[in-house]
Amino acid sequence: MDQNQILTKLLALLASVAPDIESDSVDAERDLRDQFDFDSMDTLHFAAAVSEEFGIEIAEAEYPRLASLRAAAKFVEERLAAKR
Repeated sequence: MDQNQILTKLLALLASVAPDIESDSVDAERDLRDQFDFDSMDTLHFAAAVSEEFGIEIAEAEYPRLASLRAAAKFVEERLAAKR
C-alpha cells in the first residue's frame, strides 16, 4: 500500500470521526488541530480508527505523529513496513 492509498483511507477515517469536516477542505500538510479545532477526544477517536483500520498499535505517546494527514500517512507506512 502506497502513501496515497493510505492518505485516502485516512481521509475517510477522519470523515467518520469528525463528520463536520469536508474532505475537500483538508490540507494534508497542516495540523488537524489548527485546521479544525481537533481536540484530544477527536485525536483519541482518530487514533483508534487508524489502529483498527490498519491493524497497528498506537501508543498515546505516539498521537503527535498523527497531527496531520501527511504525518499520519508516514507513520502508518512505517508501521506497515515494520510488520512485513
